[in-house]
Amino acid sequence: MTRRLNIWLLSLLIIVGIPYYWYLIDPDAGSGPGEVNAGTGQAAVTMPRLRALAAASGAPLPRALRVETVGERSISGNMLVAGGGLRPVPTAVRAYQLVMPGTGPIVIDAGVAPEAVSAHDVEEFRPAAQRRVELALRRASAMVLLSDRPVHNGGKAPGAQHPPGDPALAPYALAPGVVVIPAAGLEPATRMIYVRLAGGREYLFTGDVAKMDANWRKSRLPARFATRDEPPGFRRANLAWLTTINALHRAAPQMVIVSGHQPGKVPFSAGTFSD
Repeated sequence: MTRRLNIWLLSLLIIVGIPYYWYLIDPDAGSGPGEVNAGTGQAAVTMPRLRALAAASGAPLPRALRVETVGERSISGNMLVAGGGLRPVPTAVRAYQLVMPGTGPIVIDAGVAPEAVSAHDVEEFRPAAQRRVELALRRASAMVLLSDRPVHNGGKAPGAQHPPGDPALAPYALAPGVVVIPAAGLEPATRMIYVRLAGGREYLFTGDVAKMDANWRKSRLPARFATRDEPPGFRRANLAWLTTINALHRAAPQMVIVSGHQPGKVPFSAGTFSD
């Protein structure tokens, strides 16, 4: 009887344990077509290249960075970082404002509209913060999204917010000190943004390329279950970009890496948006 029970328990462990490990714990990128090496080819992303693009115009750089946290979402740790556990962890929904000399601000991301809060499980929603974001968008000289998903684009359907995507594959300067990095191999509207302020402070906004610090620090992808609907090659492309972020950090250790949804204060920011 004991031997039969042990065999039954072992069989159950294999049946349940292997799929659990594969879909929720194993961070491996796997293989498949569409592999992208984010650090090579026409769009090689290096600190010298980003700094050169940021300074190319010779015009004054952004004076300050302001940050609004418009809400929080709780997501299972595995959905953010493979092996992160089943327990929900808090994530931040934010927008960013660059104070530009002589013109309107540049706004990165658009928060989430009140009518979209419930549909996208946004907790601790801050209406006053979202109103400041919307006011900044009306005054902005430019706006760019890190991702065309509702918790980045103001709660709108994908493609409804302008601009929906980048025709370029290589990094390009959006404005003095502001460089857009299209994330080739991921969704068309997925970007990172490099910013250099007038005082020399540097930032890299990773968006959904690295939602949490653990993604890029440990080169650890979300669980396979979280990326099950993505096209072939997505995980290898994502891993290549995480490797690139890590390389940029090593080349510029003082640069602030702002992971897409990591909660907490953004270092050296100048407070919230102005009313």
